[in-house]
Amino acid sequence: MDRLDAFRAFALSWQHGSFAAAAREMAVTRSQVSKLVASLEETYNVKLFNRSSRALSLTSAGVELHEYARSILALSDEVALALTERRTQAVGKLVVNAPMSFGTLMLAPRMTSFLKLHPRVELRMDLNDRMLNPIEMGFDLSLRIAHMSDSNLAARRICAVKRSLYASPDYLAQHGQPEEPAQLAQHRCLNYGHNLAGAEWQLTDGRNEKRVRVGGALCSNNGEMLAQAAADGLGIIMEPEFIAQKFVAQGKLVQILKDWQEAPQISLYALYVPSNRLPMAARAFIDFLVREFNDEC
Repeated sequence: MDRLDAFRAFALSWQHGSFAAAAREMAVTRSQVSKLVASLEETYNVKLFNRSSRALSLTSAGVELHEYARSILALSDEVALALTERRTQAVGKLVVNAPMSFGTLMLAPRMTSFLKLHPRVELRMDLNDRMLNPIEMGFDLSLRIAHMSDSNLAARRICAVKRSLYASPDYLAQHGQPEEPAQLAQHRCLNYGHNLAGAEWQLTDGRNEKRVRVGGALCSNNGEMLAQAAADGLGIIMEPEFIAQKFVAQGKLVQILKDWQEAPQISLYALYVPSNRLPMAARAFIDFLVREFNDEC
């Protein structure tokens, strides 16, 4: 016996005054409704209805059970509605991990708009520059700016992230401006990452690709630190435009080798566990970012 069906048959029979009317609403036969009600009487060893040829009336036990049945059915309907909304609407907690600079510069100004569009989402934003696995850390989404390689995570590309070369006017006045990528090897270059021994920058002008080994006095896994160091004259950086643009606007950095940029181009991705059904709130967040950035961060 499906206990919920039995409770529903019992409640509808009392509400409509007959097994036949209850059967029509439940889209079953009258005999099925009668059997469901009888199963409740057998289970609880009570008589629920006084039956007559004209109408049904509740026994004292029936009155008591009807109150419980109403509560149980209301709770069942509430649970079903909540789970349906979770599948079809952006509802509930959303835990997102994102890079520090991208979070403060690009996400922060947009979060109010997202939460106004989806007022039933409770957003927790974790910002750091470490590559954290959402499987291990319990994130719904992890936003990463990277070249995507083979991964045990599902990924959706959100937008391209253009990285170009910048230096301060003071640095260029003192050390000269490189005219081609190969000359970067003779300059102080500040690296993103952890390797003080240097890095290989790969550049393209759309037709040709050049690789050059570079090194300098500073490397960091935070782009804003590198941009500030370059603005202070410490060297040349290859930075995302969304980090460098503030310093360019202030005249503290200028773009160099303008025809050249990083190759292959990196992108912003949303990473998540492929075996999980992606919550509607997470899908809404990704769709929002795709619309906001329109393929270029």
